[in-house]
Amino acid sequence: MNKIIGLAAAVLATVGLSMTSPSASAEDQARIKVALTDMTASAGMGPMGQFMMGPGYGSTQGMWGGYGMMRPGYGWGPGLASPNVMMGMMAIRIDHDTVKAGAVRFDVTNWSRIMVHEMVIVAVDDPTAPLPYDYGEAKVNETEVKVLGDTSELQPNMSREVEVTLAPGSYLLICNVAGHYAAGMATPLHVTP
Repeated sequence: MNKIIGLAAAVLATVGLSMTSPSASAEDQARIKVALTDMTASAGMGPMGQFMMGPGYGSTQGMWGGYGMMRPGYGWGPGLASPNVMMGMMAIRIDHDTVKAGAVRFDVTNWSRIMVHEMVIVAVDDPTAPLPYDYGEAKVNETEVKVLGDTSELQPNMSREVEVTLAPGSYLLICNVAGHYAAGMATPLHVTP
């Protein structure tokens, strides 16, 4: 098991993420590294791909932030019913989930080998509540939420920086490419005073 955890830490380090601390130190709080991932991001990495499909996959404990591919409650997008894609196939990973209010820079990379992804920053009252979802379009209805910034669509292996000013409160980082939010591409961000 320690070998698997070590491998997971090495893979996270290659994408600029860490397994050690969910909160940032004061000097790092203005910058968040974001990895947009799917199963193709780990293809060809030997045991890593097998580990992601083995024990810990889904909503039980595993390598990513302590829970399989997603945090509890993020299986099919918060609060969504049965999707057309498999649970846990996609995710948004961040190097820390709490920052201080003010200017925040997001360094976003699409680690997929074949899929387009994006990151949209949405202000929310409750990060565990479902966002308004258009099942016909398979997307969050962006006209019914407060969008503060986005990367627009990123091709595989593409990176982009987004800087926004965030007030204290709760936010969700989501991918709103059709079907991706429902597939688990949502992660909470907390902003403190």
